[in-house]
Amino acid sequence: MTPSTRGPHLGVSTRSRGRTRPPSSRSSAGPLVFLVVVAIIVFGVVAVARPLAEDAFVAYVTEHDTLLHQDFVRALVAPRVKDEIDLARDVRAESRPFVIARGETAGQIARHLESEGIVRSALAFVFVLYENGKESVLQSGTYTVSAGLTPRELAKLFEKAPGDQVVLRVIEGWRLTEIATAVEKAFPKVKKDDFIAAAIVGERKNTVLFGLDPKTSLEGFLFPDTYFLRPDATAAQIVDTLLGQFEDRAGKTLRTAAVQRKMSVYDLVKLASIVEREARDRSESPTIAGVYQNRLDIGMKLDADPTIQYAKGDWKELVLDDLKLESPYNTYLVAGLPPTPICSPGQAALDAAANPAEHDYLFFVAKNDGTGQHAFAKTIEEQEANRIKYGNR
Repeated sequence: MTPSTRGPHLGVSTRSRGRTRPPSSRSSAGPLVFLVVVAIIVFGVVAVARPLAEDAFVAYVTEHDTLLHQDFVRALVAPRVKDEIDLARDVRAESRPFVIARGETAGQIARHLESEGIVRSALAFVFVLYENGKESVLQSGTYTVSAGLTPRELAKLFEKAPGDQVVLRVIEGWRLTEIATAVEKAFPKVKKDDFIAAAIVGERKNTVLFGLDPKTSLEGFLFPDTYFLRPDATAAQIVDTLLGQFEDRAGKTLRTAAVQRKMSVYDLVKLASIVEREARDRSESPTIAGVYQNRLDIGMKLDADPTIQYAKGDWKELVLDDLKLESPYNTYLVAGLPPTPICSPGQAALDAAANPAEHDYLFFVAKNDGTGQHAFAKTIEEQEANRIKYGNR
């Protein structure tokens, strides 16, 4: 059939209306926009509803802690508490009494700890208990606790009756005299002077002490940590415990670094002790260690304020006249490391001293912005500009 014989009316229609309009195609924009809007709504509902649901679940588990017996419940809760388990509410908080009443459940104790401001999270505390199967072994009595203890440490403390152990907290950056004061407070029978007298190398055979004179003080070698000790512990036993922890936590790292860098372990601990007092932000520890190592490498004085503070006997901020102090610990006047460590460095400072960051910085100055961070510089000109910028003249 030819076009002329198929419905002649079509031909008339075409001629009478003129040019034909192309067939319209249906736009896909409308349905696409609709789907996008729906997706946004669904995502928004999920984004809002999921956290709310998680919060509700966590709150419910906190009130009904026996649910933590179930592995899948702990798995759901774990992401919420993993950062709280080993985090103290206030590392410098004072000690105070805390009573666990006879018959109190793990959940009740946890909520009590949170309400008194001892822990950040009641759930973190009970999570530790159930994770280790210790939820039913807590002892009643009056304990000496602190917001400086983590949920994990508190859980360990409450496993024994109050009279069976004493908690000793050694803070990073404490000098030996400060540790001795804390020891005497925790163990009234161990006097401060007796502890200091016991804190020497003596006959101890710890590998980190190799080559040191027996009369050398253990300043810098008493590891900062929380210890649970027998109430009748002697000064020597306490020293051995703290020194043993230092050996366990840092010994291998320091011995390896000493060989690789051709330095003594003792010098590495000296460096770490300075880094400890300077690095308020732990993430800066390797960078600060690198600055001091760069200075040592070129024979430049360290100009470290903490060494003068150590010589003066306190950690008060220095004034200009303090920089003229005649002392082997005045690193503004005397090149090289100080004669001894100046405090007990923590893990971050020890690791940084063992493995300083490699860079070209020779200077740093506090930013004074509340972060504890520093501005680093390669030249004295950059350093002076940073001093002006951060108001640190």
